[in-house]
Amino acid sequence: MNSPSRHKSVLVTGAATGIGRAIAIRLSDAGYVVTGTVRDAERARALTAEAAATSKPLRYLSLDLSSAASVASLVAEVEAAAGVDILVNNAGTGVFGAVEEVDATLVARQFAANVFGPLELTRRLLPGLRARKGQVIWIGSLAGRISLPFQAHYSATKSAISSLSDALRMELRPHGVRVTCVEPGDFATGFTNARQVVTVASSPYAPQHARCLAAVEKQERAAPSPDWVANLVERLCRMPDPPARVPVGENARTLCLLLRLLPDRLRALIVRKTYAQA
Repeated sequence: MNSPSRHKSVLVTGAATGIGRAIAIRLSDAGYVVTGTVRDAERARALTAEAAATSKPLRYLSLDLSSAASVASLVAEVEAAAGVDILVNNAGTGVFGAVEEVDATLVARQFAANVFGPLELTRRLLPGLRARKGQVIWIGSLAGRISLPFQAHYSATKSAISSLSDALRMELRPHGVRVTCVEPGDFATGFTNARQVVTVASSPYAPQHARCLAAVEKQERAAPSPDWVANLVERLCRMPDPPARVPVGENARTLCLLLRLLPDRLRALIVRKTYAQA
């Protein structure tokens, strides 16, 4: 008997490193035909050659989510091939800085990469996903449930993703398309080192900024492997009716329960203590 994953086509964005790469490899190992996206075309060719050497059903294409032309080109290419049965919206970036000190250009880039680009990609793929009764999996974050100091814009984008996912789930349910938002906590992905850190000379926020960044880096160094998220995504791909939102990570479900039950003042205190804020 064929595996339920056999011949199903998956598109995973942001698949060069971290959670996206773990998901792409895990699903290809499970028998899915996977296309991963990365920004750089040369990197895409190198990763495709690497996968071919191990006979994995995995290729990489270049995609710039901030470019409507790039999104349209990718959609045309994948639809002309096998189409897409499962879309995993994973790609994203982070900006670390005080709200007062992150300028409008950086804010726009953050939302373009994390929200507007993935939304446009999803919108263009939806006719095919409806025809195939496919699935959309958004990789959000626990940071979307509660705002983090010096990561306001990242938290806002992840909150937007979870809201979009919830609405899409209701709109697409009558059409047989499953929609889920995965909400990871801290994982060892290198994301902290890759994010853009905004520092301003003589900033009044400098002491808080430094303490918070040190706390974030410490958490990631102690975090588990992103394979944990990849394993969850594989399970979701096999579920006939997956849940709307799935927190994942050490104590993630307990944390979400506490966030619902605790009063605002106490929730804010816990966040301030966690990120070394006075």
